[in-house]
Formats: sequence, structure tokens, C-alpha cells
Amino acid sequence: MTNAAPLFPFRKQLAAPWMRLVCLPYAGGAATLYRPWPTRLAPGIDVCPVELPGRGLRFGEPMPGDMASLCDALVPALEGLLADGVPLALFGHSMGARIAFALAHRLDGQIVRLFASGAPAPGVRLRYGGTSDQRPTAQLTDPELTQRLRDLGGTPVEILEHPEMMERVLPIVRGDFVLVEQYQVDPSIRVSCPITVFSGVDDLGAAPAAAAAWQLRTTSSFRLVEVDAGHFFLDSHRDLLLREILRDLAPRVG
Repeated sequence: MTNAAPLFPFRKQLAAPWMRLVCLPYAGGAATLYRPWPTRLAPGIDVCPVELPGRGLRFGEPMPGDMASLCDALVPALEGLLADGVPLALFGHSMGARIAFALAHRLDGQIVRLFASGAPAPGVRLRYGGTSDQRPTAQLTDPELTQRLRDLGGTPVEILEHPEMMERVLPIVRGDFVLVEQYQVDPSIRVSCPITVFSGVDDLGAAPAAAAAWQLRTTSSFRLVEVDAGHFFLDSHRDLLLREILRDLAPRVG
């Protein structure tokens, strides 16, 4: 049996949940991004923030080299969550949305809803905001990648200007960016679960027009929620996200 404890370090297991929500981070992010969520959603939702290898409490573990190997590592743990029959939904922001889609495809028919936040649809060319340098991350030097992070925003200045911290952060971000850039999706691939998409109206890399293409990735219903923000709205608009998530999950109560 897969030991899921390292994967869900901040999960507060419930005695009788009516729903599970697995939450996946953006590039460079860790499970702590979702640590406040269990106390802010409905009491019956078992929130499972994912700690990916190579960051957070799993720093030092080898990072996955591609989406397929990452899914190979995650799917057994998700199958364990599904074993008791409690419905399972997925949420991911930016990189996490792409991972969530790949997992939903692997587990098609077993995921009740996919929440994709701050990401263009799979198959839509990635853009790094309004920056002029759109080269693949693998071609960037460390100073150039640091500049990309400055241009994108979201990374605290105190980290960007701290050489020792950047020495630790850059390999994680680089690996995550490369993983997402190399993730190729066949145009015919659909998932059977409904998809709710959150898109920042000022997000130059995943504006509502680009996010709307998620509709082509499901054979079920689709809903687009526009957020009055740029790309990094996971914290600033948390209440809005949680309210809209609960709106879509609540009909499954009972």
C-alpha cells in the first residue's frame, strides 16, 4: 500500500467526509499554499494539499522529470483516497492545473470535478505574462530565469535578492517550468468530469480568452469564473475561490 503521509502532510483527516479535494501547487510552490483551506471550506470536505517531491517537507527528494512519471507517483495515492467511495475533486493553480488535468485523465470516471485556476488550457501555448523573452526555460541562464520571475511577479523581493535562497529556489522553479512546457496533450483528449476554470482578467499568460479553451477538454459541463486580478490570486482572492468551489461541490452533499 502506498504511504500517502509524505504526499499530504497538512491533511486533517475527517471521520466521515462527504467530499475530498486534492490541491496541487503552482511552479515552485508547496503544500503550505493550501494549509488554511480546511478551516475555510465546509466541515465535511477533506482537503488534501499535495507536497510534490523536491520542495517543502520533501526538499531533497528527486524531482519528477516529466508529467508521466509525476502522475505515476501520484495516482496510487489518489486511488487510495478513492477506495472508501468518498467523491474526489481536484484543484490546481497554474502548473497545478495542468497536473490536475493529467491526473483527471488518468483517473477518468473517478474524479467528480476539476478546478483549473490561473492556467491556459492544455494544448494552448504557454506565455510568461507580458515579458518579451518567451524562450523555453531550459534555454535560460540562472540570471535570466531570475529576471523572468521578477517580470512575472509573485516571488517576494526578499527571496529574489537573497543569493542563498535563490540557489535553493531556482532549481525547483526551473524543473517545474520545464515539466509543464514539455507536457504535450493530444487535441482529442477529454475528461468526463465537469471543469470549473478561474481566470484573472489581467493575467497576460492565462487571460479568460485563453482559459476558455478548457471547455474543449471536457465532455461534461464547463464554467468560467473571471477574477479581478492578475496571475497570483490564489491568496488575494481566496474567499472568492473557496465560495465558488463550494458552490460546485455542494450539490453532491447527501
